[in-house]
Amino acid sequence: MELRSTEQEAREQFSKGRFREAARALHRLHRRFPERLDVQAQLGYLALLANDLDAAVNHLAVAIKQGLHSREALAHLAEAYYRQGRLGSAAWCYQRLGRGGLAGTLAVMGELEAYRLAEPHSSARIRWLTHDPLPVLAARVNGRNANLVLDTGAGDTVLDAQFAVDAGVRLGGQERRTFAGGMPAPVTYGHAEELSLDDCRIQDIPVQVIDIPHTLGAWFPDLHIHGILGTGVFSKFRTTLDYRSGYLHLETQDKTGNAQLENSKQGRPGVAFWLAENQLLFTCVDLPALDQGVWFLDSGMTGGAFAVPKSRVETLGLEIDERVAFVGAGGGGTVQGHKLRVDWLRLDRLCRYTVDGVVLESFPVERCCGFSVQGLIGHDLLRDSVLTLDFPAMQLLLTADTPGRPPSDSMDRC
Repeated sequence: MELRSTEQEAREQFSKGRFREAARALHRLHRRFPERLDVQAQLGYLALLANDLDAAVNHLAVAIKQGLHSREALAHLAEAYYRQGRLGSAAWCYQRLGRGGLAGTLAVMGELEAYRLAEPHSSARIRWLTHDPLPVLAARVNGRNANLVLDTGAGDTVLDAQFAVDAGVRLGGQERRTFAGGMPAPVTYGHAEELSLDDCRIQDIPVQVIDIPHTLGAWFPDLHIHGILGTGVFSKFRTTLDYRSGYLHLETQDKTGNAQLENSKQGRPGVAFWLAENQLLFTCVDLPALDQGVWFLDSGMTGGAFAVPKSRVETLGLEIDERVAFVGAGGGGTVQGHKLRVDWLRLDRLCRYTVDGVVLESFPVERCCGFSVQGLIGHDLLRDSVLTLDFPAMQLLLTADTPGRPPSDSMDRC
């Protein structure tokens, strides 16, 4: 009975996105039943979410080596190797998952040190070219000028197909991927030898190459958009997106604890965030009908402060306004939905009142990670704020001039 209760607790807590509680239950199971390979693999996935890559590889590799035949565990191990920069090992896993296009590209890069900084202690403070409708900054890819949209909803750096050819990006295999709003699009994997962000030069970066949809380019009539910069690069730094002043700050990671020291100087620890497969970034959000739900942080979505799938509208106490349609753009093309509104919404110390959002017909992220995802936070919530993603500490800090406070502040921090 105790065993069944502990297993049920672990499943329920994980499903709700309460990862610390799930980990405690799984560790109890692992101590009593070290031969349980499924428990070993789940501990590996929790370590992957926390970006504790050594622990993730240790748990997952042991489970697979000892006989766990699970595509899910193999996919998690591939992701852990990929984030570590062990591209040859990641290629081995992806090949066995049937993702030959990605595997072949990574295998060619297998002897390289991915995301290598030309100067180990590099940092950068780069002014955006524009704030609206999304932040864009100037960069150089293989020495060629590029305008890149900043987007926490993207994992790898994404480059436009024609630009990638012109910049001499080495192209590899191809596969179809699903982007925002459930839109599919073909992706070619490639190898950019150098990305320059001001004086910060990052070498040997895996990239995704797509035909940037016309709808995205049309949002920037005065700029030619060459690609998207996402969490693959951000995660190598302590990254701050200063929406208030229009700057991107990148500070090299310090494993000795300096990042945590910076947090303490601000007088508070921030709120936890996690990285799932494809480096999707999740954190906790509060709103009137929800106690600490897990949400996808997708700063590349514009047109609303948040978005939820149609399946979540009723449980979140929201009402759809069928009269007002929303049309946006994702990596695969046009994204459509309808407007809705919530009385208040809080992320970390930032609270907005009477917040407009979007309901989406399709939201693949909702269940793809194994835990419940309530919705996504978009660009409009972040306006006039300063967002710091402290990857060494895996904590998010979000501040604004008038942070506000919801009607009840009794909810526990996730």
